[in-house]
Amino acid sequence: MKAIAFDLDGTLIDSAEDIGLCLRKTLEEIGIPDKMPRDVRELIGGGVKALLQRVLGAEFREEHVKVFRKHYLANPVVYTRPFEGIPEALKVLKDRGFTLLVVTNKMEDLSREILKILGLLKYFDFIVGGDTYGEKKPSPLPLVNALKEVGLAPDQSLMVGDTDSDIISARSAGAMTALAVWGYCGSVTQKPDFILKKPEEIISLTGRVSGA
Repeated sequence: MKAIAFDLDGTLIDSAEDIGLCLRKTLEEIGIPDKMPRDVRELIGGGVKALLQRVLGAEFREEHVKVFRKHYLANPVVYTRPFEGIPEALKVLKDRGFTLLVVTNKMEDLSREILKILGLLKYFDFIVGGDTYGEKKPSPLPLVNALKEVGLAPDQSLMVGDTDSDIISARSAGAMTALAVWGYCGSVTQKPDFILKKPEEIISLTGRVSGA
């Protein structure tokens, strides 16, 4: 194993409160605040459009995505923080020579900005957002293309995420999969190769798999 790809929301960062804050502002602006769900965490995964479709159902319109993005881009980090243990794990992995990637369905520029604000951007060799290649997870394309950019193959990589789309994407690409159970993974039905209960376990797992 030479590369480790990470999902963003629910894997590297706990962003649920900020996503909920932007969702509330969006619903207020479009005039249907009563649609605000009790728990946004259960609906995260797949990007902004998927979130709004889950919340609004038949009332969803494409222009609602622009409203949400306007609010999110204006102030992306209010409550968002890295999960406990993530910065330390990333430093160890980077020091050991692993190529680290982010493969998320969040917009690439927004993902970069959030990682920069949180002091995590320096650890990553390449970042893929949902708008980078025109396809999102569960498509294998984002992961495959990200690995091509760093000169590595899927069978040299591990994808760490908290949703079915992370597991499906990595498996379809030919990479190993690990489920981050500290994230928003309540509805996961896919079986990963590995289950991680806390970020520190990524270090021991990569040591076993790569022989480090």
